[in-house]
Amino acid sequence: MKSGPALGRHPDPAPKVPPGFTATWQEFRSGLRQVHTAVALALGDDREGETEALRAVARTPVFDLFGPRDGCTDEERGRWLADRVARGVQQARDTAPAVVPGGLGGAAGQALVLWCLHVVLGIPLEELGAAQDGDIDPPLRGRDLAQKIEGRMWLSARPTGRAEPGIVTLYHEVQAALRDRFPTREDGGDEELARAHFGYEWRRLTQLGLEPERDLLTLLSTLAPDPLPVSFLASAWGPLPGPLRDLGSSTHLMALALRRLLDRGLLLVTSRDDTRLVGIPQLLHPLPVGTLDPAQRRRWANIALRFLSVALRGDTHDHDSWPEWRDARPHVLHLVALAEEYGEGLQEAADLMDRLSVFHRVRGEDPDALTAARRALSLYERAGNPSPVKQATYLTNYAVAVRAVEGPAAALEPVERALAVEANRSDADHAQTLNLYASILESAGRPRDADEAFRQSIAIARRCHEDTGSEEDAEALAMVLNDYSVHLLRHAPEKGTSARAVAGDVLRMLDEAENVTRPGGYGTEQIMLNRADAMRRLGRPEDARQVLEQLVALCEEWDEPTLLLFAALVDLAEVLNGLGDPRHEEVLRRAHEVDDFLATS
Repeated sequence: MKSGPALGRHPDPAPKVPPGFTATWQEFRSGLRQVHTAVALALGDDREGETEALRAVARTPVFDLFGPRDGCTDEERGRWLADRVARGVQQARDTAPAVVPGGLGGAAGQALVLWCLHVVLGIPLEELGAAQDGDIDPPLRGRDLAQKIEGRMWLSARPTGRAEPGIVTLYHEVQAALRDRFPTREDGGDEELARAHFGYEWRRLTQLGLEPERDLLTLLSTLAPDPLPVSFLASAWGPLPGPLRDLGSSTHLMALALRRLLDRGLLLVTSRDDTRLVGIPQLLHPLPVGTLDPAQRRRWANIALRFLSVALRGDTHDHDSWPEWRDARPHVLHLVALAEEYGEGLQEAADLMDRLSVFHRVRGEDPDALTAARRALSLYERAGNPSPVKQATYLTNYAVAVRAVEGPAAALEPVERALAVEANRSDADHAQTLNLYASILESAGRPRDADEAFRQSIAIARRCHEDTGSEEDAEALAMVLNDYSVHLLRHAPEKGTSARAVAGDVLRMLDEAENVTRPGGYGTEQIMLNRADAMRRLGRPEDARQVLEQLVALCEEWDEPTLLLFAALVDLAEVLNGLGDPRHEEVLRRAHEVDDFLATS
């Protein structure tokens, strides 16, 4: 068989055969059949059968001179050999058009010889052309033999005279079967290989009419490369396009689609505790969105933004929402950047950044909270769709972030802007803005002005709750009662008749706050901390101990330590020490551990 021009330089035409290699094509075919069996069992999800087949591959005599031996099991060696077959096929397929006249459109035997030369004899790709000039064994003579081998060895190929479909199928089926099980893959950083894999699979999805699965890949490709909680796909299907929406609304159909894409090597599914995460492998991640034109990219950016807005819970004060926001943070930042680039979806982007700011703030990540709050305001102003309620919300969250980073004096201006936006309003939102204003006034050294603002806030919040009885208004009332309690405890003496009188008033307000909210509702933990403080001032240390122990146990169940846990531990250590309880040293050590974590996180 004569070749066309060789790739690169022209070395000595004698093929570089490994010393001692004497296998014939028939012997090598038996090894390939072992590989075929292993892959077929893997595709059938027969783990036990696959393991035995891989061990048989490792023990096949024809493979004696190839692959690792030391420091690996037969199963690992078998995986290496099966993977090497797959990569050799891909490399031969990519090289064949340059070295075989007529490319892969010629006889099946041409491509098979190339593959055999490279994989079995170890001839470098750039030397294949020159190697074909020699009399290379094993020769493939006759169309019937080539078709027979092709039909048996290529997993899904039809025995035709054209090799390309069979070779392509073998490579991608083996890659799908071995996707992430092979422990020492050498091609993890091969972008060209990733593009070939994706191109094959993308065409396959198109030919099979699997539009929902293509849309799912497009959605994940539009998001950041980080894994996404699978639960998002089931809970936020409303904004998705038709075919994908149907998939998202059916747990069964979504599970089947994820399994198929996982088996094809297009998805990776991981777990963290009880959370299942899904993502596209790193090298494949940008490729689905790369198939879109600019208009389609903008459309999908808007779809993904709405999808994420629905998937994420709005109340980032609640520690239960922190794990999902932690997973979603890179996606939020990525989609907000796209919204800024395209000038679309700016209001949704502003809402996400505002919620992200609160997420950072309650976790004690003050600089990040300020950056997100500032960005939310910028997006809102750019959106050009003023909503007084949203604007006031963004301003108040910005003010809280400014106070934490730049001090209370700097925070007065944005919160006063929020009050101006809310002029003539007397709803629960206005009560909360007044409550924040009071807290900032107190921090700025103006306790009398703060006391007046707190009283105004409580009066408005009580009226709103009496009028509506809604859960939202109940939470607003509980919040302002709680914050005013902190103010009173901070400015009252810790001992004496006046201290006891203030502590009694605080307990009554905290009772009111607990009575209007559901058990475990927003602010429950802060109420418990303040209640314990008031009990201590009333000379009830044993009651305070019980409340603080309950609070510590509750906080320890959260995703990670918080400032509230630290405060509860410090107070509990003081109470235990006063009661002569030796456990105070253990509690104090735990407080130091939390303090160290917060300082370094």
